[in-house]
Amino acid sequence: MSDGAPIYDPYAAQGPTPPNPGAAPHGPAKTSALAIWALVLGVLGFTCIPAIGGLFALTLGIVAKGEINRSEGALTGSGLALGGAVLGALNVVASVLGLAALLSWAGSPSSPTAAPAPPAPIVAPAPAPTTLLPTPPSPTPKSPGPTSSRQGGVVATKIGKVDLVDLDRDLTSLSRELEGQRKTAARDGKKVLLWVVVDDCLPCNGVAASLPASEMQTALEPVRVVRVNARDFGQDLTLLGIPVAKVPGFALLGDASRPLDYVNGGEWDEDIARNIAPVLGNFVRGRYAKRREPWRGPRREDETAL
Repeated sequence: MSDGAPIYDPYAAQGPTPPNPGAAPHGPAKTSALAIWALVLGVLGFTCIPAIGGLFALTLGIVAKGEINRSEGALTGSGLALGGAVLGALNVVASVLGLAALLSWAGSPSSPTAAPAPPAPIVAPAPAPTTLLPTPPSPTPKSPGPTSSRQGGVVATKIGKVDLVDLDRDLTSLSRELEGQRKTAARDGKKVLLWVVVDDCLPCNGVAASLPASEMQTALEPVRVVRVNARDFGQDLTLLGIPVAKVPGFALLGDASRPLDYVNGGEWDEDIARNIAPVLGNFVRGRYAKRREPWRGPRREDETAL
C-alpha cells in the first residue's frame, strides 16, 4: 500500500540530466600550441640554436604538459609536449658537455694555439756569385781592374793578401809558365798552389767566393795561387802528374812543376770559408794528415790507368 508518496516507475521516461555547474562546456579537442612549440624548439636546439633552443623546449614542454592535463580533454598534444621536453633536456645536457670539453681543450698545454712556433730551419748562405771576384781569362778578356795586371796571357790579381794568377789557354807552354810562377813565389818565400777548375763548377765558385774571408786570407798566406782550367790544359796537367778527374783540385808544386802533394774539394762539406780554410791552411803548411781521399803521388809513366 502506498502512504500517499508517488510510486517510482523504472520504465517511466526520464527527464534531462541536470548540467554539472562546475564543468566548462567545450567543443572538439585542440592541439596545444605550447606543445607544438616545445617540439619545434627541441629540434632547432640540435640544428640552429643549441643550448638556448633546448632550454626553451624543456620549459615549454613541461608547461604544455600541465596545461593539457588541466584542460580535461579540451587540449591534446601530450606526446608533442613530452617529446619537446625530452629533446630539450638532451640538448641542454649535450651543450653543457660540449662547452666543458671546449674549455678543457682550450686550456690544455698541447693546444695548437698555446704551442710555440717551431724554429725556422738554419740554411747556410749560398756562395756569392763569382762575378764579384776575378774570373779565369778568356781569349777576349775584359779590361783588368785596378788590382789586376795582364801580361803574356797571365792575369795577376791581388785579393787582400792572396796573390791569384789566372793562366790563359793561349799559353805556348804550361810547364814553362808554372816554373816561372814557382820562381816568382820563391823570391817571396812562398810556394805555388796550383788550383785546377772547370767552367760552371759550383764548388769551384764556392772557393772563389770564399777568398776574401779572413780565414782564407790566413790559410793561403804561405802560397801563390795559380788557377788553371782543366778543359784548357788537361793533357799538360796529366803529363805533369796532376790529377784532373775531380775539381776543384789543389797541388803544391815542386821542382820541374811536379806535384809534391794534392787534395781536392771532397775533403770538406759545404763550400764555404769556415770549411775550406782549415783544410787548405794545413795542406799548404804540410800538416794535413787525416784525409778522406789520401793521395798516392803522381802516376809513373809505366803505370796503366784502371
